[in-house]
Amino acid sequence: MRDGDGAGAGKSASIEELIRQLSETERELQRRGAGELDAVVDRASATAILLKTAQVAISQSEARFRDLINRCPALVCEVDRNGQTIFANEAVRWILGYNANELVGKPWSALVPENDHATVRHLAAAVQRGDVTSFEVPLRTQTGDVRCMLFNTANRYARTGALEMIVAFGIDITERKRAEEAARKLAAAEVARSEAEAANKAKTDFLAVMSHELRTPLNAIGGYTDLIEMGLRGPITAAQAEDLGKIKRSQRHLLGLINDIMNFARLETGHVSLSLKDMLVNETLAVLDALTEPQVAAKGIAYVKARCEAGLTAWADEEKTRQILINLVSNAIKFTARGGTITITCDIDGDVVCFRVRDTGRGIAPEKLEMIFEPFVQVNKQFTRDEGVGLGLAISRDLARMMNGELTAQSEVGVGSVFTLILPRARVE
Repeated sequence: MRDGDGAGAGKSASIEELIRQLSETERELQRRGAGELDAVVDRASATAILLKTAQVAISQSEARFRDLINRCPALVCEVDRNGQTIFANEAVRWILGYNANELVGKPWSALVPENDHATVRHLAAAVQRGDVTSFEVPLRTQTGDVRCMLFNTANRYARTGALEMIVAFGIDITERKRAEEAARKLAAAEVARSEAEAANKAKTDFLAVMSHELRTPLNAIGGYTDLIEMGLRGPITAAQAEDLGKIKRSQRHLLGLINDIMNFARLETGHVSLSLKDMLVNETLAVLDALTEPQVAAKGIAYVKARCEAGLTAWADEEKTRQILINLVSNAIKFTARGGTITITCDIDGDVVCFRVRDTGRGIAPEKLEMIFEPFVQVNKQFTRDEGVGLGLAISRDLARMMNGELTAQSEVGVGSVFTLILPRARVE
C-alpha cells in the first residue's frame, strides 16, 4: 500500500506540474495576442508563433486597407514607372464605367483623348520627377464620354532611390467644370448684352436728335414753298409752279421718312405714351379715307372701303391706330400698280376687331414674310425714294402690340397681300 501510495502521489505531482505549465502557456499566448509580450524564454519555439501572429496582423491590416480604398469615392490607382496600371479601386467602375481588372497591366494614357496626348506626356514627365498636386486630365469612359478628373500624385521609391511606383488620387470634376463654363458664358453674355444695350441707346439717341434737327429746316422749306406758290412773293409762271410742286412732294417725302425715324427712336427708348379709350371704328375709318383717297386716286388705283356696324368700338389709341392704318394703306399704294385695287374691310372676330388692308400688288415671298416687320428691312434689298427706309411696318407692329393687339401679314407673289390689324374690343388690364 505504501508503494502504491507513493506511485499515486508521484502521478498526482506530474499532473499538477503539467496543469501548471499549460496555464503558463495559455497566459503567455494571451499576452502575445494582446501585444504584451515582454520577453521570450524559449526563442526557438517562439519564432514560429510570432511570425504567424505578424502574418495574421498584416493580412488583417491589408484587408482593411483594401476595403477602405475600394469604398473610397475618389479614384485611387497605382502605376509603375512605365505608366502601366498595377491597381485601381472600385471607384473606376462608377466614374469611368470600367471593371478595375480591365485596367490592370494597361497604360492610363489609353483612356486620354487623342487631342490631349501631348499635354498628358508633359504631365507624366512631371509626375516621375516628384509629387504633383492638382492637375486636370480628361479621361474617356467606357461609353465614349469624356470626364474631367482632378489628380494628386505621391511617389514611392526603392531603397536605392529609384522610382518604384506612383500612387494617384483623382476626383471627378466634370460637373464643376460645366458649371464654371456656364457661369463664364453667362458673364460674357451679360457683358455683351450691356454693350449692345449701350450701343443701341447711343444709336436711338442719335436718331432722335438728328431727326429733330432735320425736321426744322424741312418744315421751313415746306412753308416758304407754300408762300411762293400762293403768290405772296409775286406772280409765278406755270413752269415755276410745276417746280414748286416737285419741291413740295420731295419735302413731304423726306419729312415722312424723318417722322418714321423719330417714331422708331421713340419706340426704342420707350418714350411713347398711349391714350387708350373706346375708339369708334367707323370714325377712324372715315378719317383714314380722307387722308389716303387723294393718293390712291393720283395713282389710278381702285379704292374699296367698307364700314362696320354702327357704334362698334375698339379699346385703342385713336391716333396710333390711324397711324398704323395709314402706313398699311401707303404701303399698298406703293406696291400696287396703276389699275390695281386696294380694299379696306373691318369685322368682328370674338372679342377683337380686325382691320384688313388688301391689295393686288406684286406680293411677298413666304420666306420673307416675317422679315418685313424688322426695322430697316426691305424685301428687294434696295433703298429707293418711293419705298422709304423700311421702318413703317416695324413701327406699326410695335404700336399694335403696345395696344395689346397684333399686326399680321399674308401674301402671294403676283397676287397681292393682306395686312390685318387686330385690336381688343374691351379694356385690357
